[in-house]
Amino acid sequence: MARWRVYRRNILAIAEQAPRWLGYRSPYALDSLLSFLQARAVEGIEQIDVGRACIIRSLRWLHDGQTHSGWLSAQFDPAMSRVGLCISPGLSPVAEDLMPALRRWLDLDMDPHQVGAVLGNIADAEPGLRLPGSLDRFELAVRAVLGQQVTVAAARTLASRFVRRFGTPLSAAESAPAALQFHFPHAADIAGLDVADIAALGIIRQRANSLIALARQWSDLAFAHQQGGIDDALQQLQSVPGIGPWTAHYMLMRGWSWADAFPPGDVVLKKQLSSAQAPLSPKQIQAVASTYAPYRSYAVLQLWRRAALAG
Repeated sequence: MARWRVYRRNILAIAEQAPRWLGYRSPYALDSLLSFLQARAVEGIEQIDVGRACIIRSLRWLHDGQTHSGWLSAQFDPAMSRVGLCISPGLSPVAEDLMPALRRWLDLDMDPHQVGAVLGNIADAEPGLRLPGSLDRFELAVRAVLGQQVTVAAARTLASRFVRRFGTPLSAAESAPAALQFHFPHAADIAGLDVADIAALGIIRQRANSLIALARQWSDLAFAHQQGGIDDALQQLQSVPGIGPWTAHYMLMRGWSWADAFPPGDVVLKKQLSSAQAPLSPKQIQAVASTYAPYRSYAVLQLWRRAALAG
């Protein structure tokens, strides 16, 4: 009964707004996208309902030096190849500014036929597999660091603790669904912390130090790709203590929607591209990956998905 009341409150809050419908090209591997996001959903700031094809999440958006706070919902309509987006009143002033970011977040502008032609049979199992983006690059970067050398479930737990401790509670005036309780902290909220503040959550000190360094450098890192391109952004991200090539590629792949990332040294990718009789060397793996350019990020997602389905 309690669960039904929460769900009903969510639906009523969303139903008060008329959705803005955004189209996409079919096919769109919706279940795969939602399953990927659901496995990584951080309690308190987002909720993904795979069965109802709906996402809700809190969001703070900086525009012209002013922060706008609220929440949004994305309701997919696969039969019409579209997604209905509703934003709360607090985000209404930046609705137009948000639209390109929302399209990147859900990868609505991807051409599945163009990508499929490059990937070949690697894309046959999941045609239209999309690149799950991000509406908050700092949030994605923090979650990437928290996910280093731990399982997806463990990273999700650490991120939830991080949000409960350092996030900003949503105000009653935001009238958010019950599942949304916090806004993810800004970089400025983390930059002034001591390592011990973060380590107290069960996050190793080396990773805590990396998060603080990331926050302190964020004003430069957030736009590094615009100043010097992807190569420069990769280099700048790896200048942060504790961020290596894999993490930098992952940050750019999801936070910046970079279509051509290929995280080096990824164990799953190596296993998927090698045969049992002839494991590939790192150089050989990069050579195979180059055949998927400029859509290597989609190849990565296809291979990760294949591994997940195989168990």
